[in-house]
Amino acid sequence: MPRYVDHDQRRADIVEAAKHVLANGGPAELTIRSVAKRLGGSITLVTHFYPTRPELMRAVVTAMNEAYDTELADLETGADAHGRLRILLEWMLPLTDQEWVNESGRVQLLSQRGKDASFEEFADSTDARMRDLLRRHLEPLVPEDRVETYVDLLRVTVNGIVLAAVEHHDDWPAKRQLAVLEEALTAFGLR
Repeated sequence: MPRYVDHDQRRADIVEAAKHVLANGGPAELTIRSVAKRLGGSITLVTHFYPTRPELMRAVVTAMNEAYDTELADLETGADAHGRLRILLEWMLPLTDQEWVNESGRVQLLSQRGKDASFEEFADSTDARMRDLLRRHLEPLVPEDRVETYVDLLRVTVNGIVLAAVEHHDDWPAKRQLAVLEEALTAFGLR
């Protein structure tokens, strides 16, 4: 009698394993073989659900975007517009060691832009998603004709803090990241 496999759970397990491989080994390590090894199974364990590396990458991006929505909604419950913006911006920063590992993997992926269509798709999708989140959080706070400028300001500010924290982990603890964010919000009149 064949063993029952929960296909949704298996897909989720594969995506989690792929995220782990990516965060710890970078883009070069993200292969179907490495994900299968992480899961303790054969390559067909992965290829049955994601036949190619680009399909696996798309699944990772989709899962990340869906997690963003759920996680943020929970964090923002009961907050006013300024509070929601602050929660979003802090959520975008690598304030814990695990978040640092995740952001390191994301930065490594972005460095592969132009080398593989799946990395290009990841970069474009991630940037569009982050810009959309910023836009939605800024719309109630700034004049309509200034929203895109503020999206740019905050996207560049957060990206800069993230890159500094990834490149110089010990020099950019959470306290320093939050202090710079606070100064930026004050300078931009968003406090």
